[in-house]
Amino acid sequence: MNSRDLHLTEPGTARITIHSGDEHTVTVLAYAIAAHLNATGPSEPYAVPGEGGVAVTLYASTYSTGGPSAAWFGQGGR
Repeated sequence: MNSRDLHLTEPGTARITIHSGDEHTVTVLAYAIAAHLNATGPSEPYAVPGEGGVAVTLYASTYSTGGPSAAWFGQGGR
């Protein structure tokens, strides 16, 4: 397990991969998710071996710092 995956063993954390035919779409959708959830920004777009298009990865948590995700997950903070 690498350091990026280490925190995924904790409850409430997830890795999100967005796959589309173009870099603009994956990037815009990733930033939209990050704006509403306690999430990182997206990785650089990368080709997916054996598939067309590109993907980005971001990491999210159900734990909130009080932003928009607090209302979504019913939390006022961690």
